[in-house]
Formats: sequence, C-alpha cells, structure tokens
Amino acid sequence: MASYSTLLLSLLFLSLSPALLFADSAYSDDEETVHLHFYIHFIENQTEVIVAKSNIQVPGSFYNFGSIVVVDNPLTEEINITSKPVGKVQGFFSVMDSLTVVWSANIVFTTGEYNGSSLAILGPDDITKPVREVSIVGGSGYFRRAQGHILLKTVSVDFDTGDAEAEVDAYVHPWPYKK
Repeated sequence: MASYSTLLLSLLFLSLSPALLFADSAYSDDEETVHLHFYIHFIENQTEVIVAKSNIQVPGSFYNFGSIVVVDNPLTEEINITSKPVGKVQGFFSVMDSLTVVWSANIVFTTGEYNGSSLAILGPDDITKPVREVSIVGGSGYFRRAQGHILLKTVSVDFDTGDAEAEVDAYVHPWPYKK
C-alpha cells in the first residue's frame, strides 16, 4: 500500500512539475513591466448603451441594479477628448449595488507602438473610491497572455448627462514576445 501511495505522489509531482516551472518563468523578477497612461471617456447614449436593466434603482446612480451596459469608449493621451486617440475600451460592465460595476472588456490599442494589441480586463470597480483597481487577465498581440492591473481615477462626472472621464494607469507584465 505504501508503494502505491508513493507512486501516486510521484506521478502527481511529475505532472505538476512543468506547471510549477512554467509559473516560475511567468513571474520572474527580470521581466519588464509596461506602464501605460491614458484617459477613458464615457459618453452616455453615444459610446455606451444599456442593453438590459431591472427596475431596482441604485441610490445616486445613473443605472439600475443588474443593468448591463455595452461600451465602445474612446481612449486618449490627454484628458481632452480631442487629444490624440490611443484606442477604445470595448465590452460591457454590469451594475451591482453601492455603485460598483463589474468589467468584462478589452482595451484595444489603435495607434502607436501597441497598435493592434489589446488587454483583457475583468473585475469589480467600486466607482465611489478615488482609486480603483481592475485585473488584467490576458491580451493579444504584444500583450498576448499578459497579466497585471489597471488603476482608475475619476477625473470628472457630469451628473446631468452621465458623461465622465477617468484617468487610467495600466501596469502590464507581457509574456516574452518579440515584434
């Protein structure tokens, strides 16, 4: 019986060894972190549309609980929407209580060094906090298999229209990739 258990443990260790080696290389200290800085513009009824909603109002929110909002929001280098475009955020967020939204979207770069690449973001965003963190769970092109996080800071909100701007700092650990 002891030899059977030893055999099973040995097989388990051997089967996990490549994954452990893979994980070590994915988190190496000499890996470069890419820092990106840009602004996202939320333009109600132009770059974001509510496609589903409930009748449960979230106090102080433009949205109802459970609303699903599809977005195609522009990204720019500076706070002014007429500044140089960087790309778009394409995907959706769902509205929770306490003004928290949950993102499932891609940051798609359409100009510059990362043109054609994207970052996949996923996670909660409590918009009542001054700085929020959302996970980077993947990407494409230069950012294929990327990991990291973005920090969002609300810069302005127009409570009459629902339009808003947020500053974004992305910290990305790209998979070793050669252009």
